Amino acid sequence: MGARVRLVAAEGLGYASGGTVFNECLADALRGLGAAVELRGVPGAWPVGSPADRARLAAALALGDGADDGGTCLLVDGLLACGAPEETARAAADAEAGGRLGILVHMSLPDAPGLEPPEAERLARLEKAALAAAHAVFSPSEFAAQRLARRHGTAARVARPGVVRAPEAPGSLAASGVPRIVCFAALLPGKGQLGLVRALGALRDLAWTAELAGHDGADPAYADAVRSEAGRLGIAGRVDVPGELRGSALEGAWDRADLTVLPSASETFGLSVAESLARGIPAVVGAGTGAEEALGLSLAGGLGLAGTACGTGEGELARVLGAWLTDASLRARWREAARAARPLLPGWDATARAVAEGLGFAV
Repeated sequence: MGARVRLVAAEGLGYASGGTVFNECLADALRGLGAAVELRGVPGAWPVGSPADRARLAAALALGDGADDGGTCLLVDGLLACGAPEETARAAADAEAGGRLGILVHMSLPDAPGLEPPEAERLARLEKAALAAAHAVFSPSEFAAQRLARRHGTAARVARPGVVRAPEAPGSLAASGVPRIVCFAALLPGKGQLGLVRALGALRDLAWTAELAGHDGADPAYADAVRSEAGRLGIAGRVDVPGELRGSALEGAWDRADLTVLPSASETFGLSVAESLARGIPAVVGAGTGAEEALGLSLAGGLGLAGTACGTGEGELARVLGAWLTDASLRARWREAARAARPLLPGWDATARAVAEGLGFAV
């Protein structure tokens, strides 16, 4: 019998986050390598949750319920595991009969934006205890792994996200002469869309259009502020803020894109940047974030970075975007670097192999 993995993650988020996309693609990739993967969703007010939420988590992690005869590996999203160290430690001990427990840390809990220092410290204590109980800890980037090492002394394995092969995006510039700038991220203060709108407002005399697509229900006040600022600056007719896109609508948005901007102040990797490169679209990312590592994948093509990292202040963003909008040779270099990297980007099978190795089973 092949390897068995139970992947436990949050249920009912209501939108596709980078973490949920990672979990789904990883599960598919593990199946493609011959593992039997069971997905279990646990609703709750994560991280930490209520006592009832944590009881449901404990039940989802339990291997002695007659459905398993030993040997199943548990893989738990850190959004659940890192706030519930007691349940995680108990499950890790139970799994030792034949399997192992790994934690996928998509984002360290204390790094969530807007936390007051006492809450950040509480979450850090819970997270440290949970990670210490796991047999393996996985991070999506070297950047994120180093943060965990500095914060907790945790030796995390890097399971970098892969990409799904996609056709090269034709973009809008070649057809219309007007370049299209996109930002695909949930509308949250830490993602930086408000600063991006202000940077675009400073460039209103240049030709461009933009699309800021992402879930807009988690912080409606911020989403409203983004839309209102575009109106105040007189660029609302050029900036689409459609909410979250999926399926053909998302693919259409990618096809129209000439440049991806991810102006987050904090990112562990930046999945949308890797997806952008997979379509031959260059990117601008926040300096000092894990998104620099995602952009660095473009170096595999041998033509340099397909974009740049810069400060996320509106002035710096305006300077970088203005240079891209007005310098045809810069646009061409970035685009060619993205195209050259496309066939060399890692797939999700590489992610699955890294996880399998960390959990101690062959695929």
